[in-house]
Amino acid sequence: MGGCSSSLQDALKGKKKDQPAPPPSGGANVVPVHRPKRKKDVERIEFSEGLVQDYINLEKAIHRLEKKNVLKKYESKTIFADDIKKTVDQLEATFKELKKQTEKEKADIDNIEQPSVKSFLKQQGTWDQRFSKEKQEYLDALNRQEVAEKELKGAKLQYDRAVKIAEIYKRQCDNLNDLYEKQDTMLMQIFGPDYASSAENSLEAELDDALEWQQRVSLAKFKWTNGRVLLVHANTQMAFGITRWKELDQIESTNTRMRYFAAAEARNNFIAAGQNVQSCRVYLGRVKFPYATEEEMAAMEQAIQNSFNDIQSNASLKKALNVYQNTHKKITALIQWFDKVINDTILKDLDKANTAVAKKQKALREERLVLMKQKVKQQFGHDLDITYDSDGPDESEDELLALEADQVKDQKDLPGKDLTEILNLSQPEGRDPSPLPLSQLAPIPSKDALFGDVKKKISEYEDTRSTLQKRNFLERERQELALQEKLKIRAQKHRRTRKQRRKSTIVPLPAVIEDESEHKPAD
Repeated sequence: MGGCSSSLQDALKGKKKDQPAPPPSGGANVVPVHRPKRKKDVERIEFSEGLVQDYINLEKAIHRLEKKNVLKKYESKTIFADDIKKTVDQLEATFKELKKQTEKEKADIDNIEQPSVKSFLKQQGTWDQRFSKEKQEYLDALNRQEVAEKELKGAKLQYDRAVKIAEIYKRQCDNLNDLYEKQDTMLMQIFGPDYASSAENSLEAELDDALEWQQRVSLAKFKWTNGRVLLVHANTQMAFGITRWKELDQIESTNTRMRYFAAAEARNNFIAAGQNVQSCRVYLGRVKFPYATEEEMAAMEQAIQNSFNDIQSNASLKKALNVYQNTHKKITALIQWFDKVINDTILKDLDKANTAVAKKQKALREERLVLMKQKVKQQFGHDLDITYDSDGPDESEDELLALEADQVKDQKDLPGKDLTEILNLSQPEGRDPSPLPLSQLAPIPSKDALFGDVKKKISEYEDTRSTLQKRNFLERERQELALQEKLKIRAQKHRRTRKQRRKSTIVPLPAVIEDESEHKPAD
């Protein structure tokens, strides 16, 4: 029943060719959190000393994992992996563009070495100069590509280590979820489908509410972190498109053919960037972007069309360049705004949601322990005594220590000195932009835009809880008037049973994992 933090895995559908699908976010596969559903009703079983011992063993196992705080540890390690993933995403996008650039420079050398071209340039007396220039440009491009590839490999090593560490805590969370489910099944076998006390009923309703909210926030985290990946690709495509557009000045205005081909390469990058921004906009649905708005992206598209109508005019090219550079800065600001939303709102709300779930789980488990003690005393005439074991050896601890030692070794082996230079290739003016002050960034979206109709859900929760409390009061009054000797709240009418409550609980969407190789970033 309950368990660990969840980020629901889903992916963009119906993307245009070459647009990257948002890959699964975080350092590990997420742990769906929901009340377990049963395919059939659980039959009642005879209450025995052996069954009590089974319950004690479950209680000890759950207590041991809760004491280790595996949920919080899994959450922190996943966030750590997420941070490394941002660098990996940027390096992958940059490496892709650098590889395209290297292939272009190699094609230029192959072209100039064709016999007819070589013969013509030698007649003009420019062969040696042109060949040296093309060769040097190719070697420079190849060097940048190799440096980026090396940095990408190093970042992936760090990321893989972080993922493996998070996966260890994920397994512990899976184990805790399994124990909750076994405990829930056992309680149904002992007490039946109804509730053994009003407190249990109320606590489980509150836990259901907390789990549903946790799922909403987790889904928002998943969508925003993966939407950010699309913007990273768009930002990089804009940077390399602008670099290519600036080279048009170096081509004679009378050489229309060469200008057209160079402009077409830049245009393809701008179009791809616009598609990625639009995909991100559609992916997040109700959120209105404060930067790189639909109007601003449309202005860039219009600038592309206008500049191609007057490709020989340097003034026209410069005017279009100003639009591209402004759009690039807007996309960079949009990424910064995304980081603010994720870090200052979503992650903080997710931490609060996880804490609330853990508290409700603990309170519910303690209430059920009280009920079990009452049942044992009533049935067997003795107290239920549980002595919690001290923490014993844990194989996962040795695995964690080994991984962390390897991670330190990986970091010593990484070059790292060229990382900033490579990352800045995707930034406006080729340098890390000065962050906008937080006070100047656009306001974050409302809770409704981030998580759905929050006010409506809160109202529903309060109405449900008020109704339950009223029913509990009336039932206690009825029991007192009837002078019943035993608590029989589970016989109440009109109260939702465990089975009915499970049917009303939101269950995470099924995970959809797509092969990223089938959805490469736009060219």
